[in-house]
Amino acid sequence: MKGKLFIFLICLPFFVGCSGGYVISALPDLGGAVGRAMDINNRGEIVGYCETGEGDIHAVIWDGSDVTDLGTLGGDDSYAFGINDEGVVVGYSRTAEGKAHAFIWQDGIMTDIHDPDLPPINESYARAINSDGLVAGTVGYGGVVWYTPSEYVWVIEGSGLEGPSDAHDINDSNQAVGWHHSSDQAYLWEDGSMVILPHLGIDRSRAYGINNPGQVVGSVVDPDTHLQQAAIWEGGGPPVLLGSLGGSYGNANDINDTGTIVGMAKKADDATVPFYYKRSDAEMLELMNLGSGVARAVNNSGVIVGYGVNAAGDDKPVKWVWRRVRWPWE
Repeated sequence: MKGKLFIFLICLPFFVGCSGGYVISALPDLGGAVGRAMDINNRGEIVGYCETGEGDIHAVIWDGSDVTDLGTLGGDDSYAFGINDEGVVVGYSRTAEGKAHAFIWQDGIMTDIHDPDLPPINESYARAINSDGLVAGTVGYGGVVWYTPSEYVWVIEGSGLEGPSDAHDINDSNQAVGWHHSSDQAYLWEDGSMVILPHLGIDRSRAYGINNPGQVVGSVVDPDTHLQQAAIWEGGGPPVLLGSLGGSYGNANDINDTGTIVGMAKKADDATVPFYYKRSDAEMLELMNLGSGVARAVNNSGVIVGYGVNAAGDDKPVKWVWRRVRWPWE
């Protein structure tokens, strides 16, 4: 896959001439069959994970045209899920004992931030990091926010709810979002307390992304169709559905500070494809008109990362960059 380029253009509206579109390109890998890009910061650094030539999965960072293997905490596999604008990476790795431990990677060093005093059954997963170094993720069966590499607080604490939860993202105002498993509802956590986000009448919602203005994205159930669809919460009001691509499912994974949302949706033919949605245009648009894939993250420059599925059925890490297209007669 190294050096190989896939190019598709999304142009709108086609009836007034194509003036620009997203160009998709493959990211270099570690020589294995699969890989996924999971997050991108505003410097353009991308993190995710790739299969090595030996068949293990390793966390990686892409900087320009280079890919760097971040290693592991002693086990076979590691996965990177988040990166902040200082280039600090978070994720989780298998230890030599085969346990999943959350890590922070900085300046070439991977640090285990799993609490050694936890019962051995508990594992930990870091999913996002903000500019102050606060990390959102999961320890055991509860969503957490790490304040330092050795301290964390349970997101579920003080919510009045019992049962497992997950934390998926955190912004620079230290607001974390995720979903509470037992009630199957999305939440917003801030200053030690959790607020269940409103739904549309059916108790099934999940939050996966939050930007610095505090807009939250994820999915809720459409009360008319009873299908789970991509949605946005803002201003404390009920969620707003983003529409669909004609299929039975949609989910928003991330939103940047200017309101561009990315995720995945089913089409009428049941294919799963990545989408982007600009708040200014209020329209869900497919990022790939051939094949399938998922858009995982978008930075403030509008660069999108995720993965596409090739002809062999393998996930491949990709990014989408908006390019202006000019016809020769313009």
